[in-house]
Amino acid sequence: MFERLSDNLYLFRDVCNVYVLKDGNRALLVDFGRGEVLARLGEIGVGKVDWILHTHHHRDQCQGDRLANARGIPIAVPAYERPYFDEVEVFWGSRQVYNLYDTRHTFSTLAESVAVARSLLDYETFEWGPYRLFIQPTPGHSMGHVALLGEVDGRRVAFSGDLIAAPGKVESLYGLQYYYGDSDGMDYLIYSLAKMRGRGVALACPSHGAPFGEVDDALRALETKVRDWRSHRYFHLGPPTPDIAPRAVLPHLIHIPGCSNTFVVIADNGNALFVDYGAQGGNFLSSNKVHFEANNRLRMLEHNLDLLRERFGLKTIDVAIPSHYHDDHVNGLPYLQRHHGTQIWCYKNMTDILQNPHGYKLGCVFAQPVRVDRSLDQGETFRWEGYEFQVFHAPGHADYHMAMFGEIDGTRVAFSGDNFFSGPGGRLYGNNIWRNHVHANSFEITGRLFLERQPELTCPGHGEPLRLGGPAWRDFNDWCREEQEHWRGLAVDGHAERAVYPDYVFLYPYQPPCAPGQSVRMEVWFENIFDKPATLEYALNLPQGWRAEPERGKLTAAPGKKTVAPFRLTVPAGEQTAYRRRVFTLDAVIDGQPLGQIAEALVDLRPQADWR
Repeated sequence: MFERLSDNLYLFRDVCNVYVLKDGNRALLVDFGRGEVLARLGEIGVGKVDWILHTHHHRDQCQGDRLANARGIPIAVPAYERPYFDEVEVFWGSRQVYNLYDTRHTFSTLAESVAVARSLLDYETFEWGPYRLFIQPTPGHSMGHVALLGEVDGRRVAFSGDLIAAPGKVESLYGLQYYYGDSDGMDYLIYSLAKMRGRGVALACPSHGAPFGEVDDALRALETKVRDWRSHRYFHLGPPTPDIAPRAVLPHLIHIPGCSNTFVVIADNGNALFVDYGAQGGNFLSSNKVHFEANNRLRMLEHNLDLLRERFGLKTIDVAIPSHYHDDHVNGLPYLQRHHGTQIWCYKNMTDILQNPHGYKLGCVFAQPVRVDRSLDQGETFRWEGYEFQVFHAPGHADYHMAMFGEIDGTRVAFSGDNFFSGPGGRLYGNNIWRNHVHANSFEITGRLFLERQPELTCPGHGEPLRLGGPAWRDFNDWCREEQEHWRGLAVDGHAERAVYPDYVFLYPYQPPCAPGQSVRMEVWFENIFDKPATLEYALNLPQGWRAEPERGKLTAAPGKKTVAPFRLTVPAGEQTAYRRRVFTLDAVIDGQPLGQIAEALVDLRPQADWR
């Protein structure tokens, strides 16, 4: 039985609400349930379904999708939940069940994969017939949940999924805890409810329950209840993540605190330069860190831009510069590029990682490519809106890391990223992660750099801005030298670099996209970490039927230099696997010493660029 909500909008009740949006005798469906609606569409004059759009991945929304596949109806799903539709076997094969601390309600994932035609990308618009549906990220009931907002028959409608079931009510509470005992789902829900308000929505169409009006009041009522519950249950925590707000450090320097800091230089004309723009708070980051499915992605959620406009006169986000390549610092950059016309500048050795993230095996790489508009060289000085800044390589936390120095409002300022934190007694200590490519002298370089520059105000990637003088920088320089003496003392004599740097023989790109029947250009990299010229002899070990031209080779490099040998990898047309990835390895001999299969690459057999 259909309920007519307006001239071209109908509700069909199945195991979830299925909404039918008409354009003549054609239709778009929002969510699908068991698919029973297909047999009844003739009752409302629909002869063809052009699309099914899903708000999230739970079975009550999509258990009939195999029927849609059989009928040739294309399906579009939230980008951050796509693997729960078309890589279901991989999910169930790896979903942790014992020692269960990942408490997300992904157990309501489909039992079999379905074909997906398109991803619904956050903040983009899905166009069909006369309708334009804005894709608003609304995590809470699930991490990748979206709402679809658009004009229908003269009023603004929100297809809100399971974000809200009725004014002040939700369909389930168990979906609001992603990690064992945590408040992460509540934080996400508070964010989503606040972001949905003020958008002029006249009718909310939920997945369960009846459509309702007075939408802003309904959203506010639910947000208030969730905030009250959070205060009761998690009284020991600070305010919800969405309450984190920007504040002035200097008249023209704004700090957006959170898990990962963003620092904003705002000129008198309202033009802005961002240093980093990533995760707003700890829950927004940690809820991704603790889930280990192969396709898990850190989701960018827009934050604080409205407050920067209202409180600090922001008009244009001209340039954004990452301190380093890590996801929690850069995942907002594509959003700034696409929706604000922001240019992205970065230190030169980060450029390829940002633009080709599939090329690397590094800690915390952000999966979505970021177009770089300008690469900055070692020691390069640039002027922006009357300010002068200089950038330097600052390794330690990662090799792909910079420090930027300049003067703002009469104060010598440094943007230091994640290279150090303030410990007991205010002593600075370094932040070392081996997987970020750390070298045996990395911290010494950075310790000496800050001792030479001695900024008065330092803006770190995490924590509060630091006001430090010469003694602190001398002490940090000493700490850096002591740290690296520990490394040298632990490593086999003469091999400190090999002890800390695992990827001196490397296959690039590390995750090459190559569907069966195709080929891809790759490279062998040999970075000589030894103190004398060295020769690498290598052979590629491929799955049966795969080809590489050539399959073996030899590279010689001077100390501290890198040499490269290209080859072409071909995947046979008949290659079949239930899994997205297939690995192959490189067997190495250096100066006559066999080292075994010390390098590998993961071939992406089902490249899907649109949801990355």
